[in-house]
Amino acid sequence: MASSKSELKGEELFYSYISEYLDGDLPAALQTQFSAVLSSKQKELEAFQVNRGKFQSALGEIGGSEALKHKLRNLAQEDQVRETIEASEIAEVERSEFWSNVMRRSVLVAVVLGLVGYAIYYFMPEKKFDVIEYIGYEALALEEDPEGRTNLPSTDLEEIRQFVKTVPGLDFTPSLLRPIKGWNPEGVSIIDYDVMKVVAVNYISPERGNEHLHHFMVPGKMSDMKYRGDEANYRGITYRVYASEKLNIIVWQQTSDMVSVLAGHRSASEMAELARAGTPE
Repeated sequence: MASSKSELKGEELFYSYISEYLDGDLPAALQTQFSAVLSSKQKELEAFQVNRGKFQSALGEIGGSEALKHKLRNLAQEDQVRETIEASEIAEVERSEFWSNVMRRSVLVAVVLGLVGYAIYYFMPEKKFDVIEYIGYEALALEEDPEGRTNLPSTDLEEIRQFVKTVPGLDFTPSLLRPIKGWNPEGVSIIDYDVMKVVAVNYISPERGNEHLHHFMVPGKMSDMKYRGDEANYRGITYRVYASEKLNIIVWQQTSDMVSVLAGHRSASEMAELARAGTPE
């Protein structure tokens, strides 16, 4: 600018510093002088404000063509590099979304499996068994309908032993009693409960008017039973006694994975003698 600040007057001062005035940057030394000029330039001031806005908008629109902008961008980053970076960023986002979906689905599957497992555990039949309720009923049913409930009718204990070895789905190794004097085998029955299979060898005593005796072989341990019963010991056999109106039942742990049950019409002490006679020392 040719003139100094102090030499500017009137319109020259107004148009030289109108931008600074509107932007709040007018030098303090010119405040009084500029205000004096401004009082007669209100229309010019408003016109300047409007036209400056239009000028800035138009300048932005003609700031450069797309080709020019593309060229400027390439000075900083070539197309191939930029496309590679953009593809990498897209792939990263997709991977992030994929693993996020996998995690959500995994959590959902885990929750569903947990609920299913809990439902199975909660609603499945108990593996503990009630000897009196089940074995007692089976013994009476075998006496009432031996033919309909016997899988292998046989008087040969060895034949019965071989048959039992072929029974599928047993959770234990059956251990038959040794031959018992006065009691002849009639056959073997396989009782299939929902939670286990039980093997029953049925005996008959012609000497006692064809009285029946049933040896049930059950998987598990005596501690699995709900009902404890009275416990006694006969020559090394620790057994529990159960009784009903029609039958006496004794239970003992014959092997590590099998509980033996004798059900019949003999007294508990006589049943214990029979168990001792049929169980190896």
